[in-house]
Amino acid sequence: MALPRRSSPRSSRSRPIIHRAVEAKAKVVSKKPLGGSPVFKKGDDVRVRTPVGRLGTTTLRLVMWLGAVVVSDADDDGHLEVIYHGNFPRDDPFRATHVAVKDVKLPAPRPAPIPANMAAPRPTTAGKSVPRLKMFMLEKEQLRANSEALYTLAL
Repeated sequence: MALPRRSSPRSSRSRPIIHRAVEAKAKVVSKKPLGGSPVFKKGDDVRVRTPVGRLGTTTLRLVMWLGAVVVSDADDDGHLEVIYHGNFPRDDPFRATHVAVKDVKLPAPRPAPIPANMAAPRPTTAGKSVPRLKMFMLEKEQLRANSEALYTLAL
């Protein structure tokens, strides 16, 4: 004999829970990041996320970060005008291109240059003993003295 099925207590509640819906409406979600986006000024060197082509016959796009210079401040709709470095766009590389601010970033900072006196490595005597180096220098001086003596005799 089979026992009768009992309905679960949750299935009897078909109405929505009101307090959760009210809490969800009360929360305002901001789409702007908390840190704020960087402000791009005219003349800034930037990197622009640019679709440059498609990969084969697939639907995948090839997207690269290309260098550019900002030529106008951001519009109300969140776009900048930039001129790319190099030969892009191919039809007219010197025209200003309208790009979204979300596709623009400042380049990574470059490391500080190393002073000239620290850049050169110190000379090494690896594999050479000091007595052998002294003997080499003496032989070199003797050869020079002999060649000068021969030169004076030849004249």
